[in-house]
Amino acid sequence: MGLTISVIFDGMSLNYGESTGNISELKKLTKRDRLFTYLSRQALRYELYRTLKELFNIDSDKEEPLTAQQNVIQFKPEANIKDYVEVDLFGYMKTKDKEGSQIRPAVVRVSPAVALEPMRLDTEFGTNLNFAQRLNTNPNLFQQEHQYSLYSYTVTVELDRVGKDKDIELPAQEKARRVNMLLDAIKFLSRNIRGRMENLSPIFAIGGVYSVKNPFFLGRLKVEYDEKGYYLNTDIINSVLKLSLPDNNLVKDKTVLGIVEGYFLNQDKIKELINQDSYDIDRFFNTLKAKVNEYYGVK
Repeated sequence: MGLTISVIFDGMSLNYGESTGNISELKKLTKRDRLFTYLSRQALRYELYRTLKELFNIDSDKEEPLTAQQNVIQFKPEANIKDYVEVDLFGYMKTKDKEGSQIRPAVVRVSPAVALEPMRLDTEFGTNLNFAQRLNTNPNLFQQEHQYSLYSYTVTVELDRVGKDKDIELPAQEKARRVNMLLDAIKFLSRNIRGRMENLSPIFAIGGVYSVKNPFFLGRLKVEYDEKGYYLNTDIINSVLKLSLPDNNLVKDKTVLGIVEGYFLNQDKIKELINQDSYDIDRFFNTLKAKVNEYYGVK
């Protein structure tokens, strides 16, 4: 069984790459001859871990599980999924002398958050003028690229692998607790970058618990926009919802969605995709938590 969630959020200038002189460039990729900025998988993984630590204090009572022996940063040989939530959810690579490497692929798979609008190459020119004035010296000049856009990313969790590694298996209650903590981290996700705190909480989210491990809505969330605002492309989503699963259910039968009211101009059409009692974001996450608890057989 797999849990997958695809999210849309809005944010500004989320991930910088290499700098050239005093010019800071955003990380970006090319598609259809247009540039799109993105927040890397590694950065999203870090923000999820940071949020888990801030919300639930995970692993805070234990030693740092990492080592830098032989100039390779990796997890210590003794770091295990029972003691460390991070090791359980995000996987590990660790090496023992004369035993080679041990690798456990991540249980929680995170895609990069890619902008849904092309980059326009907006650039800020600035200085540290106040600091220079206080020291009566010349200011330092800088330029940095910016983009304010909607972004989308997907998280997929292999539920049957949570809390299981070799001869270790955690109780079902603990497995459910760890996945539900991750859901809360996604709901309250943020990013601290260059003096700003960006809100990465969903304005739209869709997903569910399925009999197939597949990021169904990855790359399927598209938006259109005009001077009035944003429209979510519901035709693509509806096509995914019509897929049949090996258990004879449709993807739609196992899917829930949540939206922030008033953001998308076609929100009524979005709600027609799936018949639900409520479409608010909180209800979306509570429903998924209940499905996770049901899968693990806990209350």
